[in-house]
Amino acid sequence: MSSPLNAPTLGNRIETLLAKPGSGLVALLILFIIAMTFVAPSFLSFGNWENIANQAVFVLLLALGMTIVLIARGIDLSVGSVMGLSAGVAAFLINQGLIFPLALLAGIGCGLVCGLLNSLMITKLGLPDFVATLAMLGVARGVLFLWTKGTPFTRYMTPEYRIVGGQVKLGGIISVPIIVAVILCILVSFMLRKSVIGRYLYAIGGSPDAARLSGISVSKVKTFAYVVSGGCAGLAGVILAGRATNVAPTLGTGYEILAITAAIIGGAALTGGRGRMVGAILGALTITLIANAMNIAGVKSEWQQVVTGIILLLAVLLDRITAYFQQRQNSAEIEQSPQQQQESAPSAMPTQALS
Repeated sequence: MSSPLNAPTLGNRIETLLAKPGSGLVALLILFIIAMTFVAPSFLSFGNWENIANQAVFVLLLALGMTIVLIARGIDLSVGSVMGLSAGVAAFLINQGLIFPLALLAGIGCGLVCGLLNSLMITKLGLPDFVATLAMLGVARGVLFLWTKGTPFTRYMTPEYRIVGGQVKLGGIISVPIIVAVILCILVSFMLRKSVIGRYLYAIGGSPDAARLSGISVSKVKTFAYVVSGGCAGLAGVILAGRATNVAPTLGTGYEILAITAAIIGGAALTGGRGRMVGAILGALTITLIANAMNIAGVKSEWQQVVTGIILLLAVLLDRITAYFQQRQNSAEIEQSPQQQQESAPSAMPTQALS
């Protein structure tokens, strides 16, 4: 029976709640959904939620890769422009008559190559993650502008690409992008929770020096993280081209902010070593829900960008608060351990005396 002195206080409960990454996000989502049902009854309609799911897929695909990179103590600012360039590769090759599956693979391959180049700039040239991926953002966006000459790629749409892009549902029930997102979520979850590379990612994010001394190849694991992030961006771009029906030079602009915001409010830490697949899903859903609510409310696109920026700031602030309370809890547990040993010592003495 617990002593009244040891009973958790309201303050302790709040600290415990704040120390859990993403713990308040579910409550926030529920409150937000309840509020929106009163503001706009159409918010709960099946058609609107279907639209939300289809829009959230693209943020989710990018957020999954971003979460992996953040866990390894990195950041990928290039995912939006890589997504646009990958979409351009797939659309151009289909327009040129290449076999449809090969064109899609080429688009995804473009994302993988961009991710590999990011990792080489970071691990071989020693560039900071921020600088290397910012450079890739500019290069990928510039290449797409030069390639398209400012005019969107069109006339590449085929019946099978409408299916891949989610314009036509499989069996009239579910769209391919949602199926792809579910499969990728399962794979990433398994990788983070059960695989060796998942443990290495958390170890490097927690302390790169300690991981290196333990024999972990930090450069190889970070390369893996950036290649996966680039592959996710390539996959998102290929699917988005099938949904948008044209590839504009600005396709993917701003998606990097959405991906970072979704990953952070889902529990991933900018300081590395923390992040979950479930958090990325909740983060992507939160971002999309807010955007959808602003569209229903008739908020202008300029103000939507302002709100997204504010959400990112709040997400970073929440990340700092979570890290602070986690550190407090860890310190309290370390201080409590010697006290528990002292309290248990008297009970052991009679036993030793009897022996």
